[in-house]
Parts: sequence; structure tokens; C-alpha cells
Amino acid sequence: MGLYLGVDGGGSKTLSVVADEKGSVLGVGLGGTGNFQGPGVERARKAVDDSIEHALADAGAARSDVEASYYGMAGADRPKDFAIVRELLEPIAPGRWDLENDAAIGLYAGTGDGIGVGVICGTGTNVIGFGRDGSRKQVGGMGELFGDRAGGSYIGFQAVARAMRGHEGRGPATSLYPVLCRHYGVDELLDLVDRIYAKENLQVSALAPYVFQEALGGDAVAQGILEDVGMELAISADAALQTLFAKDQSPTAIGMGSVFQRGESPLMFAAFDHHLRTHWPEITVRLLDCEPVLGAVYAAVMLTGGPPSASFRQHLRSSFPGRPQPKEDV
Repeated sequence: MGLYLGVDGGGSKTLSVVADEKGSVLGVGLGGTGNFQGPGVERARKAVDDSIEHALADAGAARSDVEASYYGMAGADRPKDFAIVRELLEPIAPGRWDLENDAAIGLYAGTGDGIGVGVICGTGTNVIGFGRDGSRKQVGGMGELFGDRAGGSYIGFQAVARAMRGHEGRGPATSLYPVLCRHYGVDELLDLVDRIYAKENLQVSALAPYVFQEALGGDAVAQGILEDVGMELAISADAALQTLFAKDQSPTAIGMGSVFQRGESPLMFAAFDHHLRTHWPEITVRLLDCEPVLGAVYAAVMLTGGPPSASFRQHLRSSFPGRPQPKEDV
């Protein structure tokens, strides 16, 4: 039997899905981080391999049953990264296979054919797009030092900075200040200096939900942070769109990632949407409403032919949520 394997090798976990030719999800597997940039190539390879093995076992299938597989891999940004990730996957990828940055599979999941621009806003941020002529453009994804001004870590950093400025009178007062003090269990934010000296990871990305909550409650500073980030995401998306599409075309932009998809306040997405529509009147802008890994399955199908049919996509989406989630190996 010809099966399709889609893999989302993320920074925190790797998720694999096995589907049949009709789009029925047969197996799901979890593994550790698939990003080689943290644990190294061997550990990342094992995490991806474990995820594939779990998915195939769940499906009652073997690697030889896989006709095509596709991998969306965190850490695949520069050409030298792609060379490393390709070497990582070569010994373990079954069937005909290919890979892309993990933002690409979210774009596939949102469009079906992977044409348009995918915009990740999770812990970090990344933008990748594909034109109908096969052209490709990636913008950002390398952190604040290289120009990124979005993502959960950036939002958390801004929350602390603006709360401190407001507390000291260098900016408007904000309800974020006491909220962040409670989060860290300190009397004042300057007490965090001792933790920084002790090289403690303050995990500022965990502060992003507070910014959304306070924005929803009417705090102007929190609202400003989200609007600024939405604008920055749109600027990055616009840079990709200008390379890939003519102004008279009707491209699609898909927002994805935990911050984009789980934020309680709509302000960030509204700013993103508004800025893009100002420059691209015919654009379609929406948030991804399914797991990105489904896009990896779509891309695997495309390795053997054209884009998956509407019935395949519908069947895959409807059969995926009901699958039991295997426990991740520790």
C-alpha cells in the first residue's frame, strides 16, 4: 500500500502523521526536538526517527509502505542549514522525500498547494513564501540581532522593558508591571537583576499571554506592543510578497504559530491584516486552523503528482483530531 508521511520537526517536539491514499490518518507519532541547532545532529535525527517509528507502529505499517514523505524542519534557514538537515534525514527518510523550513508546511496546510506566504509567530518568528512560478523567498527567522521584532520572546522582552519604563516614569504606566512581578515572585522587577547575574533563564516568552490578557483588559501599553508586533509581521510578509507576486495578483498570507493562534486579544492579527490589505487589496489573510503537520502530508502527496484533492484534504483534516496522541518519549 502507498502511504504518505508528513513530519513537523519543531523546536520543542517532532510530530509525524501517516495517511493513506484517501487522506485517512492511520498513525501519529511524537518525538523530541527536531532542530539540530540545539541538541546536535545525532539527537535531532533520533527524535525524528522515533517520531516516524511511533507513527508507523500506530498505523501498523512499515517504512517500505511509505510512498513519499515530507519534512518541515525548524533550523532549516540558510543553505548550509539545509545541507545539514538533508544529511540528518538521509538515513531515516522513507520513500521519495524532500524537506523545507517548518514555516512552509504551515503554508501548505493553509492553502493546499503551498502558494502564498506563511508567517510564523511562535516563540520566534519566520516568514516563507512560494510563487506560482516556483520562486521562493524567506524573510527573517534569525532573531532580534538580525532584524526580527516579533515572536513570544520579543513580546516578553518588550513587556518587561515597557513595564520598567512606565514604573520609572520614562513611559506610560501599565498594568503589566504588577502582573510581571507576581509572575516572577518579586517585589519589583529590578530584583530580576540578581537572577540574570546567576545566569537564570527568565523564559520571557512565557510572558506573552499576559500581554494579550492585559491588552484585552484595556491596557494601552500591552495593546501597543501587540499592534507593533502585528505591523512588524506584516512588514516581513510584505517583503516576501513583493518578491513573489505582482500587485494585481491575489496572494494568500497564512498566520501560524502559538502566539498568533492562541493569543486572546485580536489586536495583533488585526494590525497584521490591516497593514497587508493596505498594500495588497486583493490579498486573502487568515490564521491557520489546523496542525501544520497536515501540510507536510499535502507536500508528500505533491511529490508523487499534483496538489492533493479537496476530498483528500477534507478527509485528512477530519480524521486527524480524533486520533489518540501517543505519549512523548522522555
